[in-house]
Amino acid sequence: MLRRSAWVVMFVPCLMACSDTASPLDPTSPAADGGTLADGAPSPVPAGGDAASPAPRDGGAASGDGGAPTGPNKPGCKYQAHKTGLTSLQQAGGLSFSVYAPANYDPAVGHAVVILMHGQDSNGVPELNALWKPIADQEGLVLIAPKGSRAATNGNADAGNWATADLQKVLAIMTDVDDCYNVFPKKHMLWGFSAGTFYGYLLGLGASTRFSGLAMGGANASFARQNGASPASAAWKIPVSHVHGAQDQNPISVTYQDRTDFQNRGHVFTLREHPGGHSITPAQVRTQFDDLRASSSP
Repeated sequence: MLRRSAWVVMFVPCLMACSDTASPLDPTSPAADGGTLADGAPSPVPAGGDAASPAPRDGGAASGDGGAPTGPNKPGCKYQAHKTGLTSLQQAGGLSFSVYAPANYDPAVGHAVVILMHGQDSNGVPELNALWKPIADQEGLVLIAPKGSRAATNGNADAGNWATADLQKVLAIMTDVDDCYNVFPKKHMLWGFSAGTFYGYLLGLGASTRFSGLAMGGANASFARQNGASPASAAWKIPVSHVHGAQDQNPISVTYQDRTDFQNRGHVFTLREHPGGHSITPAQVRTQFDDLRASSSP
């Protein structure tokens, strides 16, 4: 269920009732087995602010070491090349998804990409519009918002929830969208909130080389660990920016432990703690983007 006030977007997460069985995300990912979205035990790590870790490598949102842009010629595009605005699409045999390219999108130059993992009972469009569209308009980003294949719990046919089998399909959607836009192949940020964070950590750690950074919030990496993906298993030291409320129903104590686990493995983990509950704001998402915009995948 999606609740919104003027500038706070609140999502109710998928909690104990959303057990699922994972499948490997790429040939190098660990074997995965089933698990529930149960939170772990409280951590003794005290509350704190940002991680004191080295900065990610240089590069801008649409420049730097993001790799050579893929170019304006798109003969392999399955959809409409370089289309701007918000477009609803259907993956063949897979997921429905939305793509947004701002009016200032330029086919002649490369653009960074953000993939959005929505919260419970959503299709990604509310998160795209409320949280990411202003950033995309300013920074020239291409946004991808897949919709989870599982039925919504509130009876809304336009909304859905995630299954682990969806994650391979999300990777395929990324490839298909890259085939339609001029993008930097090493500038693909993965964002998730609530249920999208549970599945986002599983996707981002299991297929880490596909992403330049993980922007997560309102949940934790417990589901990823239960399904065989952890900071230790990631193929590179992928940076993380995580937003979490001190009063969140998903205990922040588990995120403190996540921070320790990531940092012990050499990852940059920036925790943006706020005093509220299960919520995230456009300003917080903008900070996440700024935390990760300099990073590029291997």
